[in-house]
Amino acid sequence: MNEFIKRREFLRLMALSSASFILPSPLQNQSILFDDSLSTISNDFFTLGFIGSTGRFWISQKSGNFSIINATVRVNTPSGKRALSETSYKHSADTQNIQDKLGAGQRLIIFSRDEKRELDFEIHFSLYNNLEIVIVEAISKNVSTRNLNIRSLEPVCAITEIGSSLSWNNPSKVLTNGAMYYDAGQIHNLGEPFLEPDPYGPTKGGKLNPDFIFPSENKIRSWWNIGFFKGYEDEGLVCGFVDNNQGLGQIIASKNGANNISLYSESVFSPGFELKPGDTIKSNRFMICISKNPYSSLETYSKVMGILNSGRVNSIINGWCSWFYTFDNVTEEEVIRNAEFISRNLKKYGLDYVQIDEGYQRYHGDWEGNEKFPHGMKWLADKIKSYGLKPGLWIAPYVVSELTEIFQKNPEWFLKDSDGQLLRVGPWPSIDSDWAKNENPKRYGLDVTHPEAAGWLYKLFDTAANNWGYEMFKIDFVAWSLLSAHHFFDRSVTPAQAYRKGMEIIRRAIGNEKHINDCGPGPVSVGLIDSMRIEIDQNYGYSNAAWRQYFLESSSSAPAAAKRYYFHKKTWINDADHICINLLSTSQSEAAATLIALSGGNIISGDRLTDLDTIRIEILKKILPSFGEAALPVDLLDTDRHSIFAVKIKKPFGEWTVVGFFNSSENEPIEKTISLSRLWLDPKKVYLGFDFWKQNFIGEVTNNLQVRILPASVTLLSLHERTGNPQFLSTDRHVIQGAHEMENLNWNPDAKTLSGTSLGILNSAQNITVYSPAELGWEQGRKVIFHDFDDYTLKIIDDHLIRVHVRFQKSEKIDWQINFNDSFN
Repeated sequence: MNEFIKRREFLRLMALSSASFILPSPLQNQSILFDDSLSTISNDFFTLGFIGSTGRFWISQKSGNFSIINATVRVNTPSGKRALSETSYKHSADTQNIQDKLGAGQRLIIFSRDEKRELDFEIHFSLYNNLEIVIVEAISKNVSTRNLNIRSLEPVCAITEIGSSLSWNNPSKVLTNGAMYYDAGQIHNLGEPFLEPDPYGPTKGGKLNPDFIFPSENKIRSWWNIGFFKGYEDEGLVCGFVDNNQGLGQIIASKNGANNISLYSESVFSPGFELKPGDTIKSNRFMICISKNPYSSLETYSKVMGILNSGRVNSIINGWCSWFYTFDNVTEEEVIRNAEFISRNLKKYGLDYVQIDEGYQRYHGDWEGNEKFPHGMKWLADKIKSYGLKPGLWIAPYVVSELTEIFQKNPEWFLKDSDGQLLRVGPWPSIDSDWAKNENPKRYGLDVTHPEAAGWLYKLFDTAANNWGYEMFKIDFVAWSLLSAHHFFDRSVTPAQAYRKGMEIIRRAIGNEKHINDCGPGPVSVGLIDSMRIEIDQNYGYSNAAWRQYFLESSSSAPAAAKRYYFHKKTWINDADHICINLLSTSQSEAAATLIALSGGNIISGDRLTDLDTIRIEILKKILPSFGEAALPVDLLDTDRHSIFAVKIKKPFGEWTVVGFFNSSENEPIEKTISLSRLWLDPKKVYLGFDFWKQNFIGEVTNNLQVRILPASVTLLSLHERTGNPQFLSTDRHVIQGAHEMENLNWNPDAKTLSGTSLGILNSAQNITVYSPAELGWEQGRKVIFHDFDDYTLKIIDDHLIRVHVRFQKSEKIDWQINFNDSFN
């Protein structure tokens, strides 16, 4: 029989399928042997079928906009690919009703028996009643009598080279993802040449198979997930692995025509992974998701990932880290100096973690303090706690120096290369590079699949957490250590399984209450980590590098916060980078701080706080604590360097939108005009705009918002729908402008009073700006300038504006009131 089904034949089979056979009820758990018939499942969104005679499957969206035809499942071995479409596979099926974390639905299970007695398959196709998604999972079983080297599994292979494709109405943009934090992905124009991103590329272990055949010159590689988009008002399509606990998930795609895409998915194992007789290996679960727009499709993808893996999304760090100005020259004295400053000046604003980074250890693998930490790491943790703060610690748990006792006494605990020799690990490009040759001391990778090495790892974190007392751990150096393995002590373990095993050991040792900040592949460790670094790691040693870190590169903080916004609070907490403003101008400092605040995630200062001037300390205060919700990238599909973010604030007393416009150019001002609809506001309504950093009312806004942003700066606006009554506009306390510092607001039309309750720091003050629709007007000699009350003062500052100056001298909660029957009529 012809290997490939022609499109016409596929459509004919689709049309005739209901007449050619009767599918048993989904309630029946019985297997049926295929001849040339189709087996299908269906919900309100999709129909999915498997063709037994060819080993191919198809997916069709009921709206007719999307389809995959003639796709198959494959496995990669050193001797070549095995595919369900081979004639040596005989297929049977089972249909079941399912009920799991995602809800109720149907599952089609295909059993594929290998007549060569090598690798059997079991394929799970799942549809859910209330979700416009398809999930595919491939399971391969070694039915031979010998160990089999398996490189990867391909749960969905729909490429032109095998006569298959994905059809969707003319997508124009694609959003990729990177393997690690340092590659945030790209906004790419489909059909144009694709370049692998700088600086590091994939993990050392996550490489395409050498026999990979995909000749399209425009092929695009993405890790974990990929998004296809047509526009802001059109459906979005996201394809990706919703768990990665078996392999490192990557996707290859290319546009073949207006509506046709080649799509290749792969769960990557290590080159030396071996499947024992009778054992099985799974691909990760691969999901196809269609939703009403690009944002909802991305958010549905991450939401499903979070649900399936029990994502931890409630612990956000507001803290300080030593790395970005000390690098590895950190000292005990420097940490204490900053901790003492934080306790006096910033703790009351919400900053409560002090994290010691690289440089405190004797060697990698010997994590007790060196000569710069003479009192030891337990003493330092206790000292930090004495200031009412929480100690945190950087650890690279899988990197061990050759000079350590653990390495000298236990060489069998470490990774080996293909020849069985100890495997050197490092960030260098290759073992033959001068960098690697001159490295001293040499470093090796801990193999957590060795039981005694796993026991050592547990003891390390048990000691650091429960003896020393550290409450937050930053895990680093994983791309080139554990994830670079050719194979493990247990050859039946993949790099993804090993990484997850290591994180499970760490989580078990430290308990559920302490925070893990992962500088590794979060899609592998989701459910075990609390936060994940999402942006490039660059040198802050001089001012140009500091500014570049936030705005100028494809994986700088702003583009990373845009391209990965959808993971935040669905899978983990995003960590979009540290706040390092000592080398930046005032306007640049405001921009960098605003950006990190709008990311909604961790807020960690990276400056020598004792050297910051008053202006920069005040800037830092205005973003503490983290608001917790990620602003949406308004220009998501427009650019690879994003510059507009908006977040809607919903409180019991009101709703408003905060939007930040950033100008990364250090020389030229820019002007932007954007429809209110792009900010998820009604363009027919009137909004009142207020500029936070300038503390300036910009007036009424309708239809389009026009802003001018000065060089190297941010324009940060709050937009409130005009009510026709006196109303709250903004504060000068926090960039989110009311979410933290306003507890209540109430307009009483009968009494004509606007009253509020403000929250603040004892012995501080803040200003609240109130808008009056009626002109207030002031004439010399007729109106008093100030209206003083016990805890606050009222002052007219414009024809329509009143400033409420609140003093928190006696309490952290102050009630205030403006009576418009009095002086403000």
